Formats: sequence, C-alpha cells, structure tokens
Amino acid sequence: MTQQTLLSGFEPEPELTDRIFFAVLPDAGAIARIHALTAELKATHAMRGRPIADTRLHATLCNLGDFPGMPDSLVVRAGQAAASVAAATAPFTVSFDVAQTFVNRSRNRPFVLTGGDGVTGLGSLYKSLAAALLKAGLPGNPPSYTPHVTLLYDDVTAPPQAVAPVEWTVRELVLVHSHIGQNLPYTALGRWSLQG
Repeated sequence: MTQQTLLSGFEPEPELTDRIFFAVLPDAGAIARIHALTAELKATHAMRGRPIADTRLHATLCNLGDFPGMPDSLVVRAGQAAASVAAATAPFTVSFDVAQTFVNRSRNRPFVLTGGDGVTGLGSLYKSLAAALLKAGLPGNPPSYTPHVTLLYDDVTAPPQAVAPVEWTVRELVLVHSHIGQNLPYTALGRWSLQG
C-alpha cells in the first residue's frame, strides 16, 4: 500500500479565518481616557508593546469561536439569543479601576483594565448571555468570567494597581467579527440596544 493510498480521503484541517464574539464597546470619551491611560502606564512600566487600536478596544462577553469562514446559521441563533437578553437588560454604567498583567502565558501577555464592584454589571450580562446562548444550542462559555479591556500585549509583568476609573454607560450588545491574524478593523455583525 502506498503512502498516497493511506492518506486518500483525508483533507487538511481548514484554516480558521473568522472569530465571532459578543462584546461591549467603550464610547468616545472612554476611548480617549483609555488611550491616555495606556500611554501613561506603558511609560511607567517601560513596556514596548503597541497599544490596541482605538477601533478595536472592547470588553469581550461571550466567545462563539474561530471558524474557517462565516458560520451564518450560528450568527442567526446568536442574534436571537442576544435580542432576548438585550430586551431584558437595562443600560448600566461600567467602571474599570485596576490595571494589571494577566499572567496566562510566558511571553506577550495581555496588560488589561479590570475592576471590582464597577464591573459587576458586565458579570451579570455575561451570565445572562451565556445562558441564552446555551439555550440556543451554542455552548462553550465557561462559568467564570473576568471583565476586562486589553490595553496592549507585552513581556513586562505589571502587578495590579489602582487607576483613575474609566467609565461608560453600556447601552448595547455587539456581535463582533474579527479576521484572524489580519489586523483588520472589527466588523459589527449585529447590535442590540439594552432596553430592560
């Protein structure tokens, strides 16, 4: 039997090109504060990483996964789940007041904004959305969730430190499409206003 015969019928794994996730996006005022704070903290800690572009700043809620192309039926079901959650959720203020490195890998670690009581609304929104997605047949979001906004990636590890709060009013859920590895702007696949 030849090598070709042994491998016939097996296709290489398709390249994952599309990441789909739910997020909340900062408003223009919060983006300006994040931009200034990132520059200040980067200088303080002698970090060399490039700040996340203003148009890509977000707090991830639920991740739907990485795909080899656009999963249209998944997007439809996710949108229905988001609509039900948005209809039952009132707008709320989020406040990030801690900067720290997430030590989740040896190099190029995320330097993020997190918070205490000021981010509990995001935790509640995450739980509601994860439950609605599960009900729609879209599992995969873990029970624990740490609300955060990534500022940059760097090898320097910065311990948690208090910072002047970065706040905004969360008024909508956004379903985001990211082109993996292409450094392109995010595309909003859908937006649902909070109305509860």
